Amino acid sequence: MSSGARRARAIVSGVIAVVVVGGAAYAAAALLSPLPALSVESRALDVSGVGASLDQLVLPEAGAAAVSLPSGEPVLAGDVEPRPMAGVAKLVLAHVALDAEPIEAGRTGEAVEIDAATAARFRELSAAGARTVPVQQGQVWTRRDLLAATVIGSGNNTAELLMLEVFGGLGTYTAAAAKWLDVAGLSDTDVVDATGLDSGNVSTAHDLARLAQLTLAHPVLGELMSDRPLSATSGATWGDEAAYVVDTGAIGLARTYTDAAGVVLLLAVPVVPVGADPESAVPVALALQGQPGYPRAEEAVRALIASLADVVAPTTLVEAGASVGELRSSWGQSSSIIARDAIAVTQLDASTIDVRLDVPERQTVLEGTTVGRLVVSTPDGEQVSPLVAGATIAQPGVAWRFADPATVIGRWTG
Repeated sequence: MSSGARRARAIVSGVIAVVVVGGAAYAAAALLSPLPALSVESRALDVSGVGASLDQLVLPEAGAAAVSLPSGEPVLAGDVEPRPMAGVAKLVLAHVALDAEPIEAGRTGEAVEIDAATAARFRELSAAGARTVPVQQGQVWTRRDLLAATVIGSGNNTAELLMLEVFGGLGTYTAAAAKWLDVAGLSDTDVVDATGLDSGNVSTAHDLARLAQLTLAHPVLGELMSDRPLSATSGATWGDEAAYVVDTGAIGLARTYTDAAGVVLLLAVPVVPVGADPESAVPVALALQGQPGYPRAEEAVRALIASLADVVAPTTLVEAGASVGELRSSWGQSSSIIARDAIAVTQLDASTIDVRLDVPERQTVLEGTTVGRLVVSTPDGEQVSPLVAGATIAQPGVAWRFADPATVIGRWTG
């Protein structure tokens, strides 16, 4: 064989070897290349049915009103600007006083003896037609007595005495009140005295509804609103000036009037959603400002309370077994993502709801196995439903693995 032929044969053999080795390398690369992760496609849950609308709630036409659950933003109607809040200022005083000098629920707190000046102030306010609680010189009143007489009896004189006992003077009190209101998020509320007689004490229905929920949640004030004491350890008595439409089950937090404010009402109504267990009652706060007299105010309150049950009800966001998304592979297989458990929420404001799918990265999945979780967040906290695969996504076949070289290289390089 000539040297030229031998060289040609060697070249051909080398090319064949390169092709064989290259083919083997490509086959190995194709077969062993990492699989891309499954893509996750979520389906938006419809939250349009959550919450209340002005059409569903019978809100008063006059003044301003707010309806609030323990969390989330209130539903509002009417004037949204701050306006006089009358004796609701006493409820602010109670919060600020307990913030400055806390007492435990069920405890009486410090005691004060009624002096001549305090007795004289009682007579002065009574003569002026302001709400008062009778006091006599020499009586001993506990801190809890003063709080109860101020928020249940709406005593302007006991409010002033409480303010002086805790803060020593009006300037110190208003400074403390401003700080407390800021921390509490009641940014549209201002107080200038302890009683609410001054029209400079202003708030919005939004803030007052939130104040109502803060009151219900407070261990001392919530206890007072539940127990509703009508007498002091000294023997003094007063009427329940905060109660209102009690036949509806409403808990009166404030019932007050001034010429500048009109009728102002702050109530808590335990509402049992339609078809729900009575023990699942939801405390709904109602705040009404600027109502034109008590007869009109009562009509408005009763109509509003009657409309609550159909609105304050759990809304099912996702049914058990519902498909909430899909897993897709690059090789053409797919699986539905199924919520194992139902999730329902009770909110007046749909904007407070956040829904997300937490699905860790994976390349394959077996039907019926857990693939992640559905998380629904509201101001009340989180609810979670496990997510399961509706079908199996297996590894791809040989045909897909032996795709074009660019795809194979791409799987290796990411």
